[in-house]
Amino acid sequence: MTTMTTAHADTTGPDDSWTTGYTDGELAAITGLPSRRIHARASMADQYDPMYAQGLIDGYLHATAVNYALLTRQEN
Repeated sequence: MTTMTTAHADTTGPDDSWTTGYTDGELAAITGLPSRRIHARASMADQYDPMYAQGLIDGYLHATAVNYALLTRQEN
């Protein structure tokens, strides 16, 4: 008879997972990934690493806001 051993998974993620997500979010915005897809990625990632998912959305929104500000400045 065998006994199954279980161990809890570390779902807190690495220390720099927010930074990694932030960078990925910025790159996604720069490459033109649609908002619907980035939110779907963040939703899937949130189950496993909530800090990465938060960084992903933060980076995407920041890069989008910066790009919008630069575009409106050039128009004026």
